[in-house]
Order: sequence, then C-alpha cells, then structure tokens
Amino acid sequence: MEPLEPMRSVSVPADTHTSTPIWKSAPVTLGTMGVFAYALMSTRTGVVEAALGAMIAIAGAALYFISVMRTIRENSGIRVPLLGTPPVSPRDVDLLAGAGMPLIMGGSLLAIRAAGWTWPYLYLGLLAVTMVAAYVLPVVVHNRRLRKRTHRSQTP
Repeated sequence: MEPLEPMRSVSVPADTHTSTPIWKSAPVTLGTMGVFAYALMSTRTGVVEAALGAMIAIAGAALYFISVMRTIRENSGIRVPLLGTPPVSPRDVDLLAGAGMPLIMGGSLLAIRAAGWTWPYLYLGLLAVTMVAAYVLPVVVHNRRLRKRTHRSQTP
C-alpha cells in the first residue's frame, strides 16, 4: 500500500456573525412588547400620556438612526442592498434596530391615542411610510456617494 500524499491546507474564514446573548435580547424584546401592549390597551388621554408617547417614539427613532448609521459606517466602501443583508454585518440581530422600530410604533400609537386624534390609522400609515423612508434614504445616499466616488476614481 502506497503512502498518501499530504493534503493541501485549506483556509476557511471564521464566521463573523455573533449571536446576541439571551440576556441582552430577552429584556429588549419583553420591554418593547410591554410598551406596545401598553400603547394598545391604554385608554388615558391627556398631555402627560401624549408627551410620554412622543418621548418613547423619539427614543426609538434615535436607536434606529444609530443602527442605520452604524450599518452604513461598517459598509463604508461597499454598496448596501436595499433588500437583504448588508455585505458586512457582524451581528446576527441588531438590537438597536430591533428595539427602535417597535418603540417608534408604540410611542406614536400612544401619543396619537392620548391626543384623541380622529383617524389614528391614517397617522400610523403615514408613520409607517416615514419609517421605511428612514431606512431607504440613508442607504440610497450612501450608495449614490459610493457610485460617484468610484466613478470619479475611474475617470481620467
């Protein structure tokens, strides 16, 4: 029997997606569910409830904005797809985005119901369009800047 030839070494890139620990994701999930449940079940009206809802929505918007900007910064030289996972995504689940969107919706719902506005679903529909634009616009601007930068570097 002949001896086997040595095998070539194979390099496999390490998995960069780290799973979010349960001690971080469980309180965030329960907290956002609690805020949203309170917003759905609350029958209180008044300035205090409307201000509380507005503050919750602003906090959620800040968290979501930080998440989008961090994603764009991580993909500074790479095009980010509008649909799908960004090429550089070190996190399995982004807790900032996962907490930001529900807090925006829950806080806005609480503020709309506390203010006693008629047709609250019209306002929530407009809010949903605004939230989609909050993700799409920074990504489109990033991709356009990247395209202009690469176009300039290729032009003599």
